[in-house]
Amino acid sequence: MASIIPLPDGGKIVKTNCFECHAKCGVLCEVDKDGTLVNVKGNPEDPRSEGRMCGKGLSARAILYDPDRLRYPLRRKGERGAGDWEQITWDEAIEWLAGRVEEITAEHGAESIAYGQGTGRGTNQWTGRAGNAGGRVHHSLSPGNICLVPMMVQALLQFGMFPTFDGCDFDNADCIVFWGSNSVWTEPTYTSGQIGRSRDRGAKLIVIDPFFEHPLAAKADCFLGVRPGSDTYVAYAWLNVIMNEGLYDRAFTQKHTNAPMLIIEGADVPLNEALLREGGNPQAMLVWDRKTQSMVEIHSKDIDEDIEYWGMVKTVDGQEVPVKTVWLGLKERADQWTPEAAEEKCWVKADVIRESARMYAQAPAATINVFQGLEEQTNCKDTLQLVNCIIAICGNLEKKGGNLSMPFWNQMGPLTGAEPATQRELRVVDERASGSIYGISNPTCLFEAMRTGKPYPLKGYIMVQGNPLSWAENTALVKESLMCLDLLVCMDYYMSPTCEIADLVLPSTHWTERDYLADEVCSEWVFAQQKAVEPLYERKSDVWFWRTFGHRLNPEWWPWETDEELFNWQLEQTHAGVTWDELKEAWIHRVPQMPSREYEQNGFGTPTGRAELYSVICLVSGSKPFPEASEPKESVFSAPELAAEYPLTGVTGRRYPIYYHSAYRGIPHLREIVPEPQVVFHTSLAEELGIERGEWVWIESPTGRITMKARPSDGIDPRVCVIPHGWWQACPALDLPGYPDGMSNANTITSDRVYNDEYLTPGLRSTLCRIVKKKAGE
Repeated sequence: MASIIPLPDGGKIVKTNCFECHAKCGVLCEVDKDGTLVNVKGNPEDPRSEGRMCGKGLSARAILYDPDRLRYPLRRKGERGAGDWEQITWDEAIEWLAGRVEEITAEHGAESIAYGQGTGRGTNQWTGRAGNAGGRVHHSLSPGNICLVPMMVQALLQFGMFPTFDGCDFDNADCIVFWGSNSVWTEPTYTSGQIGRSRDRGAKLIVIDPFFEHPLAAKADCFLGVRPGSDTYVAYAWLNVIMNEGLYDRAFTQKHTNAPMLIIEGADVPLNEALLREGGNPQAMLVWDRKTQSMVEIHSKDIDEDIEYWGMVKTVDGQEVPVKTVWLGLKERADQWTPEAAEEKCWVKADVIRESARMYAQAPAATINVFQGLEEQTNCKDTLQLVNCIIAICGNLEKKGGNLSMPFWNQMGPLTGAEPATQRELRVVDERASGSIYGISNPTCLFEAMRTGKPYPLKGYIMVQGNPLSWAENTALVKESLMCLDLLVCMDYYMSPTCEIADLVLPSTHWTERDYLADEVCSEWVFAQQKAVEPLYERKSDVWFWRTFGHRLNPEWWPWETDEELFNWQLEQTHAGVTWDELKEAWIHRVPQMPSREYEQNGFGTPTGRAELYSVICLVSGSKPFPEASEPKESVFSAPELAAEYPLTGVTGRRYPIYYHSAYRGIPHLREIVPEPQVVFHTSLAEELGIERGEWVWIESPTGRITMKARPSDGIDPRVCVIPHGWWQACPALDLPGYPDGMSNANTITSDRVYNDEYLTPGLRSTLCRIVKKKAGE
């Protein structure tokens, strides 16, 4: 069936995909003969969503025709933030912007301009390409360090691919784990169906989350109400149970992980050929082969690796050194964390930890879904590495019902283009964290460079769908920084708080009024996300902007004359065998499986060719190759003096299925569902402080304070509170207010003092804070 279906009255049905979140669900858009969108409904032909749609997607018509949407390019006339604008044409906007970039580059260098985004709408690769095309450094002033990058890169380091997000094979799993994730709300239309079907056939469900009101908590066979940021202890306790009770997949662990790889005891560095004999290959890592009773290179065929080998070897310089396997090194660490030892740190009962570990490991096939609950922590590298170890040793990697690689995330490189040669040299980090793995500037350090000019001036910031006054930590300092810029450009749907202080504001098309490819988080498929209606007013797509602006500055990087040419090139790079026109006609195209699905023949894309429990690249990058049972850098255990004053651990970023981060609080029928920001804390604390439900309270941290309405609950640990993010927008139709100057913005109170060493991640999900009753008049 064609993807555009004519109707008898002159209208049409357009098959396309929703872009109100990462899920990209299939949609049927009904358009009348006058070109007006009159209805949207789910497309039952979508193999993932099967025709389901969430509240955001069903609101497409309201969002498309919302009178508060941006309509025309606007250039600042008066003082920054004064709201004095002049309407200009797109030609004027592109030329003016290109001229300003050229002026700033000539005076301060290309490194003085940052490119970025916020809410992803399918343009991750083009934002990256814009930054790389700058020629000196791509700062990537986006929230990648808190969203997707930590879990994606850590998986790439250990597996050579990314299987822990859209790679969860829920439909075929016998046990499903949601660990710091809430996919039934964030990607509800396809995840909820898969979970429901799997539960109906008897699949077990484990939820690990600080919020007892997680939508799956009451339905779970095991719920672990973990202390925010203490997941390393749970993970190591799981390993303790799995390894000591022999619940792991020994065949997979021996043959397809680097558990048998030999390391020098104490130094924790790999034993290689060059250490044993003159002229040996320093890249040849070794295992003990029981067949030949000798040490052989890890890539050798037809060997019988010993995962529990320990012995003494003589090095080329005559020293006797002890060596052991990676398996023994990991087990020694896990042995320290019995479920009883972990209980004290993670606030989960030992018997629940033990039961859940057995439930996962004993399932014929099990899958673990992780997301920002684990990412937005200063110890995220260790937690994510541990979860990957659990998946690997239980044989649930590239297995039906387990965690599978998916094409999109492994194909970003050709689309973004190569990083500049001076990327590492010119990225901006400081003593708070080196970003040893990420390789991108710390956003907080970039904001500081805007204010101070150190280590060099940052004068421009160009973004699409970006609102750092919502997504970045320590909002007050972020705003102060943005006010110092010579050039601030925002392309968005609405006049966000960041747009209000910009120099140039550009109107972005809604997904119903633009063409694009839907491939991100689309599993094994790519879809033609074609426009249902012509763009209204003077809106342009984000893709059009990056391509047109990019071509004006760097035509060798952006050679395409039309969006269609760019789509064809993208499809050629990632999904060979289909063109944009062919895809539009078919709407859906299945893409090839990843090579790692054939790991017995191809191995994994890591230095050892195996799934790595001990990360060789982490070692080379200056990080620790083994995961540690680490604590957040600011927590009730690591910062007791601070915790004495701010005793609650605050979880920011509570999701609502009707909003996409900070978007759509101006849509009346959505705002009616959750009309106000509400902080959730335990009823015992409310009684202690004399706070009633619905009363406005202060939430204070060492960084700042905000106000929200109180929602006391028994569904949370008394030592934890849950703080929703994204509140700024008013809803005039319901006479509901906005929240200016960060008054209810969760990131007003999050810290820019400490970061994860490898990924530059702040502790947004474990902020030390307190609830304070408001005094009269406050």
